Amino acid sequence: MREIFSNREISIIIWLTIFLLLAFTKKGVLKSFGHLIKTFFQQKIIDIVLLMIIYVELIVLGLTLIGFWELPLLKDTILWTVFVGFLLLMKTNKINSDKGYLNSILKDSLKGIIIIEFIANFYNFSLVSELILIPIMTFIGISQVFTQDKPERKPVEKLFNGITSLFGVVVLTYTIYRISQEFGEFTNLLTLKSFLNPIILTLLFIPFLYFVALWSLYENVILTLSRRLKKKKHKRYLKNKIFRQFLFNRKKLEGFHKEMRFEPIMNKKDINWILKTYNEKE
Repeated sequence: MREIFSNREISIIIWLTIFLLLAFTKKGVLKSFGHLIKTFFQQKIIDIVLLMIIYVELIVLGLTLIGFWELPLLKDTILWTVFVGFLLLMKTNKINSDKGYLNSILKDSLKGIIIIEFIANFYNFSLVSELILIPIMTFIGISQVFTQDKPERKPVEKLFNGITSLFGVVVLTYTIYRISQEFGEFTNLLTLKSFLNPIILTLLFIPFLYFVALWSLYENVILTLSRRLKKKKHKRYLKNKIFRQFLFNRKKLEGFHKEMRFEPIMNKKDINWILKTYNEKE
């Protein structure tokens, strides 16, 4: 088993197994888990996750065709999908609400990449040490999630952010140290690819996040504006007109939504009027 998994990965598997066994012995956990599964398997969520997996597979295919991606990178790619890809996908709403969304994406992906480096490449301790270290790091990570965006817990959030930042600095410093001490090994092509793989995947994943956010924004705009439209042909007309006018321009579509979402729309004439009015304001 240790030929395939490191002590850290074995430790994660052990703790995850213990957690699941304990969780399922508690009353109501199975029922709650069932509700969670039911929520996750909503058609809309399934569609987005499947699209994400297909997109990642296309990235991997493209990287394979140009000679970059190899089978030994599979584990790193799966880790990236879990700790970076899904994390960013769940935060696509930030793209529509945060002007500095690109910085947010890169910041969030850096956290995930540090986790990948920690799991896959950071120095492995003995199994006993790893069994102690993993729950501590997990507790810090979970506590950080539960304290963010809550003013009354700001001091605690700052503390955990500081610990997380320190941990990130340690991981990155150690990675740089390893590169300097084992430069010959690092210049090995596969090692270099393993280091660059999560960075390249993140950069190539950004267009997908943009289109998911754009799709979500289109849904919100159409849902808001079509509430008073009773005829299906008018709703189709609204969709076609909005898409033709804004296409992939998320910024203009968002501005249109903010300014025109309270305008009463009853027919085609109203649709043309709000689009014309917005164009004149631009």
